[in-house]
Amino acid sequence: MAGRSTGFLASRFLERRVPLRGKITKQLASCCIARLLVLATEDRLKPVITYIDSPGGSAAESLGIISTMNGIPSPVVTFSRGQIGGAAAVIAAHGLKGFRTADPGAHFSLRLQAKSAGDGRLDTPESYLKLLSQILAHDTGNPEALVLRWLTEGAELTPQEAIRNGLIDTIAREPLLPRQLPASESAQPPG
Repeated sequence: MAGRSTGFLASRFLERRVPLRGKITKQLASCCIARLLVLATEDRLKPVITYIDSPGGSAAESLGIISTMNGIPSPVVTFSRGQIGGAAAVIAAHGLKGFRTADPGAHFSLRLQAKSAGDGRLDTPESYLKLLSQILAHDTGNPEALVLRWLTEGAELTPQEAIRNGLIDTIAREPLLPRQLPASESAQPPG
């Protein structure tokens, strides 16, 4: 079975899939990061699909996922469905431009909320707010002040509004995949 992923998913389409479902915790982020790394190691040219259905969660753990997306050579496309909240919306917007897709029934809720980190400390949005707002402003093309307001005061967006605000690129029932890049294109650093 050469060419098959080490994952437990059987379908060829689903093999390059990274699920991000539920509240983003240290455990969920670790599983997501590990899967991204394994898939990037198996085939650096094939896209990885991150399926996002998350109300948000730990900003710190979300930044770890974003950092991993930045650090692997495989293109990471995002597919949002269900409720996409807080830091999960930042991850959704951080996918490969042109291939950030949402299901027609998806709903984006951008407010970050303080959560317990599980060890007695608070994973407060203030600790990570500036960095997350910079990332989201860059990925959406919106002014950082507007994005900061979304993350602090909250913004509720339908998929159509998410397109208009630059969080996603298209609405579809399935993720969109880029063609596999030739080796000469993938060897060049992103500009």
